[in-house]
Amino acid sequence: MKKRILLAPVVAIACMLTLVLGGCGGAPAEDLIRENLESYMGEVDVADEAFVEGLESSAGEDLDQLGITADEFAAAYLDGFGYEIGDITVDGDTATAELTITIKSYTDIMTTFQNDFYDWAYSVDPNTLSSQDEIYKQAGQMLLDATNSAEPTSTTVEVNYTKNSDGDWEMDSSSEMELSSVVLA
Repeated sequence: MKKRILLAPVVAIACMLTLVLGGCGGAPAEDLIRENLESYMGEVDVADEAFVEGLESSAGEDLDQLGITADEFAAAYLDGFGYEIGDITVDGDTATAELTITIKSYTDIMTTFQNDFYDWAYSVDPNTLSSQDEIYKQAGQMLLDATNSAEPTSTTVEVNYTKNSDGDWEMDSSSEMELSSVVLA
């Protein structure tokens, strides 16, 4: 008989906790925003695959002419790529997440490549070149070398979110544009 008396309060407490915790409304906003950012930034392998596909569709012929593949360029460019999600602050229906992206600077790579190519082009005797293909192959190697030697840099951005009428957290379009500019800087 004593076991039933002790069991009743335990069952009542368990039921009460279930009701209280069940009424919390799902995952905290911070977790939902973190999941969204992780999905947006993706895994490095997925980013590499998407980057290669984009390169092949937009610059595949140009890379072929330079004697390099989209895979080679992507591997060099994304070497050191990563991101880290920092603090997420929620204030009512708005939120801000701190995101640090580490990637090589495309602008720096292209500047180095152009400088190296011009230096080479002005120093080479045109009579020693056997074909225009040789020039393209040299340029391709220089582009790959500039990409391999570039050091990744980290940039921290604040990503803004707004809770929509359905209760879902959406990244603001200005934050999406800023993330794109960081990746292509």
